[in-house]
Amino acid sequence: MGSPAPTGRPVRYGRPFWPALALCVIGVHGYCAEQPGPSHVERFASPAERLRFAEQRAEAEVKANPSDAHALLGLGLARLRLGKLDAAIADFRRAAAEAPGRAEAQTDLAYALWKHGELEDALRAARAALVLDPSDAAAHRYAGRLLLLQGRDREDAIAHLEKAAQLDPEETDVHFDLLMAYRATGDRASAWAQLRLLQTEFPDQDPRLLYVQGLLVSDQGRSAPAIDLFRRAWKGNPRLEEARDELGVELAKSQRWAEALEVLAPASQANPQSFRVAYAYALALMTAGRLEEAAEQARRAVILNPGAGEARRLLDLIQARRAVPLRGKP
Repeated sequence: MGSPAPTGRPVRYGRPFWPALALCVIGVHGYCAEQPGPSHVERFASPAERLRFAEQRAEAEVKANPSDAHALLGLGLARLRLGKLDAAIADFRRAAAEAPGRAEAQTDLAYALWKHGELEDALRAARAALVLDPSDAAAHRYAGRLLLLQGRDREDAIAHLEKAAQLDPEETDVHFDLLMAYRATGDRASAWAQLRLLQTEFPDQDPRLLYVQGLLVSDQGRSAPAIDLFRRAWKGNPRLEEARDELGVELAKSQRWAEALEVLAPASQANPQSFRVAYAYALALMTAGRLEEAAEQARRAVILNPGAGEARRLLDLIQARRAVPLRGKP
């Protein structure tokens, strides 16, 4: 399973989705700063300019009342929308310090830390939010996803995600998370049940839907339809890199080597931390006779997952093939 970016309202699966609003800074808890009406300049500004206006308004609120946790949350969310993660994290920490009993400060901090790649700190913040408010759906969802990403207790992760779905049934994207969690634990029946639910909420050609359906079909050993689903998902959303990676791996599993190389070459460059991509690429390169490159990718696979015996065996096989032409030389 990949490591998609954090999601949650108003974030869509795998990619942040921030409505370009000048007056309303909307975060995971629907916070909306009360602001006066927009000026003529703001009304006709570009989305990027409106985001900067929103930050300026939030900064003014905090300057007027530096200890106002509500204003600090608004400023943090405005900066988060602008990609100023370090500043947003600092704002959320200040909000949490000013209002230690306010769960949403910890929840927003968890999201920002997660997006910053600080997964352990993000999990601690999500858990702190749940101590303050056990009914915080966003915190449950973040805790579940973070547990899965870190390879922690999967049953605990599922419990958090199921609670999030129960508390906020309108947040359909949590069912993508549940599908992946059930699949990770081998509960295929529950994973398929989540897919059927999602199929009632999303168009048939939604790239995310095609991607997760491809995963479940691949688990059944049905490579041809899985390849078709991954290809359609990637074509529908070229930014859905998980679909591209799975397409390359599935093509390699099906021994469609030329197609696999075409997909895995860019996938390896874009996602150098993926063991599955490195291993599949090494296998495809070896089959194509490109042994030097194959050895490089196999070594990378071993480094990424030292406990993977199949990667070590593949590297040994590649090294043996590289040595064969040298045996006849004096």
